[in-house]
Amino acid sequence: MENLIARSHEEKSLYKYILPIFQKIPFELVRIKIFGNSNYTLQIMVDHMNRSLTIDDCATVSRIVSDELDKQGFVQKEYRLEVSSPGLNRPLTRLKDFDSWKGHKVIIKEKSTNLQMSKFEGILVGVINSELHVVQNDQIHQIKICNIDEAKLVA
Repeated sequence: MENLIARSHEEKSLYKYILPIFQKIPFELVRIKIFGNSNYTLQIMVDHMNRSLTIDDCATVSRIVSDELDKQGFVQKEYRLEVSSPGLNRPLTRLKDFDSWKGHKVIIKEKSTNLQMSKFEGILVGVINSELHVVQNDQIHQIKICNIDEAKLVA
């Protein structure tokens, strides 16, 4: 599921670098995105393990992560760090997300072997035998977890 949390090589490197930080605090990584050249931005979405996330939580995570990045010199250029909650159209990036959001409307993008993309918008049933089940137009679609390119809730 790491490919849904961090997609590019650079994002995966950042994920591996900051993961030990998250093993010591009551927050979980939901997604990492890096974008921009002149305005280099590191975007980190987090959840609190035990309750709803607050603005103060985001500020705390931001301080902890930026202190570690600056101390170790992981980012070699000026950057902007954005820490936020996943929000209403939250990305589903972990197996537990697919369990937690059963019954909700989702959009799933599936990558296929011929590099085509399929898009499903429907109600999330859950994960059964390493396949995500989504009901769309009274039909159940089964999508292998490894073939999910993107998954998110629809508000």
